[in-house]
Amino acid sequence: MTGLTLLMGLFTIVLFLFLLLLRREIVMIAAERTGVRIAIVLFSPLVSVSMLLIDDTLYHRLRGMISGFIFLSFALDSKGLANDRIVIHPMNIKGIAYPDIDRIVLYQEKEGDPIKMNYFRRGIRGPLLKFKQPMAEIVVFLSEHLKEGTPIDILVDHDDRSQP
Repeated sequence: MTGLTLLMGLFTIVLFLFLLLLRREIVMIAAERTGVRIAIVLFSPLVSVSMLLIDDTLYHRLRGMISGFIFLSFALDSKGLANDRIVIHPMNIKGIAYPDIDRIVLYQEKEGDPIKMNYFRRGIRGPLLKFKQPMAEIVVFLSEHLKEGTPIDILVDHDDRSQP
């Protein structure tokens, strides 16, 4: 076993610990793409099992298992609202601090659809986040954490008219 394999194994352990700690810190987790998550969870054991069956040496088998775990770490990706910042990517440690945000826009197309949230910082729109939590819960959370006077625009399009 080489030092590179040990380093890769150590990296995998640190990566999982970091992602789990970040996930615990997020108060409102953004809606996740379940299809991608299912594909990752199904594909990562396939990678590990194929490496176990194909390779003869313990070294290559261990490397295959570590590769499967690294691939599985993508299933732990978390975006959402933490107490002190918006987490837009799991590897972005700082995130977007609430005092830096100029404006928030919340949009819900139909009753029961996920709520889409955009934020603006320094005049630039940030990435779209989708939440399954109720609109009132998100608005209360944001009003408690954003700086005083930050506008929260709420757009609701619950059109019940049927088209002919």
